[in-house]
Amino acid sequence: MTRLWPTARRILKWGGIVAGSVVLLALLRFVIAFISNAQDEALSSQAQALLRPPPNPLQPEDNIYLALEGFDAPAGESVIAVGQARVEHYNRNIDAALRDPSPQRMASLRADGQRLAFRGDVSFLHPLDGSVWSEASQHQAQIEKLLADNGELYRRYLDLLPMRGYYETARAGEFVPFSDVPGEVRKLFLAAIALHLRSAFARERERALADLELDVQLWRAVLTAHGALLWKMQSVAYLQSDYLLLADLIADERALPRTVTEGDALVPLFDLKDWDIGSAFAAEFRLTASVLRGVDRHPAATPGAEGLTHAGFRGWLDRAGNRVTAHFLKVNATENLLARQTAREMLAAADPAKSGDGVRPAGSWLLEDQSVWSLPFSYNPVGKVLAAVAVPAFDNCPRRAWDGAALQRLVRLGYEIRRRGLDGAGIPAFLDGHPEWSTHPADGRPFLWDAARAELSVQTVAQYARGRRFSIHLWRAASAGDARPAALAPPGTSR
Repeated sequence: MTRLWPTARRILKWGGIVAGSVVLLALLRFVIAFISNAQDEALSSQAQALLRPPPNPLQPEDNIYLALEGFDAPAGESVIAVGQARVEHYNRNIDAALRDPSPQRMASLRADGQRLAFRGDVSFLHPLDGSVWSEASQHQAQIEKLLADNGELYRRYLDLLPMRGYYETARAGEFVPFSDVPGEVRKLFLAAIALHLRSAFARERERALADLELDVQLWRAVLTAHGALLWKMQSVAYLQSDYLLLADLIADERALPRTVTEGDALVPLFDLKDWDIGSAFAAEFRLTASVLRGVDRHPAATPGAEGLTHAGFRGWLDRAGNRVTAHFLKVNATENLLARQTAREMLAAADPAKSGDGVRPAGSWLLEDQSVWSLPFSYNPVGKVLAAVAVPAFDNCPRRAWDGAALQRLVRLGYEIRRRGLDGAGIPAFLDGHPEWSTHPADGRPFLWDAARAELSVQTVAQYARGRRFSIHLWRAASAGDARPAALAPPGTSR
């Protein structure tokens, strides 16, 4: 036993030396890292360019964004005036709210007051995973009551249709106002269009089709504008619902107005660059930069004051908001890093074949932007982790936009098959001969033909909840037992 003590003492001695060396090395590394983070980088020209929003060319009365923000204005009031007032209220009060982010202060950003609410239930309509064409014909009496109960909101939606300018006038930020208030009204609009298109009167069918074409152009204007992702993706979904209704119209032999003889009149294919949502990543960069700048200006306000908590990027900042951690967050360096990533995303979004490939594995962020005089991972470590957390959530968005382009092609394909009167036997050869209509623009995969069901479908590149519809049925001759619903005259349809 006595012989073991010298050995044990030597082990303890050298173990203590090793442990002490590790602690000293860690302390030395911390000191070097602390010193290396004493200064921020200069903001790159790339980041400066992305921080500058494009100029606003629109007068308020021509701006779809303001009309959407004020869509549920009190009865009798101007949606433009109310939308402009709400945005200006937000712009005036956002700085004070960031200095004191209490629940009451944040709630005050929303200029509440009396709002015109939608009356009734439109849950029987499923524009993206069902068939408004069929659902509307089964609920005509309910739709007529909804139109009567929501006449002013319905007319407001019709007033949106001729508008072609969109510009987001609210300051970029995580609390920027967003309200999908036209959602229920738009479902009702689609249902009314479906019933009008089944009318026994040709003029009524043609007017309904013209309104549907105007709706396509309305949301195309939002899609192609320099807006953030929220309304970009909303416009993609709204365009898909328009095209699914068009597809079901085309599949009904009796309903299509005889004046439509060309696919470019009924289902014009957008230029592929219209489906490029890359500019939205620039807007998202400005939003993220505003959050970073807010933390830099008001560090004491970030850790969830008065119980306010955030998820995602802001939540990470809240949890990282102490003074020591803030020292390792270099705002300019982080924005430069995000700017380079944003540029990659914009290039990837513009190319259907590369869409969604702009985001690299999160670990690769930690290897980028190392200073030659700092230890690995020591400069701006918090900013690198935040950058890795902030961006990958958008990976699926460009893919969804290109799936929208694919659905547009699919509906055009359905029209061309109907116009030629092709039967099932001739369809495979027609698909092979027209890849401009029968393949996905993102990856070139062909659309699938199910002869037994007379159905064509898109092989999507994005991920969706179960049941999302990317298929169409081909036209069939009307059977003798089919009957049209009675003509519908909703309020405000005449122009």
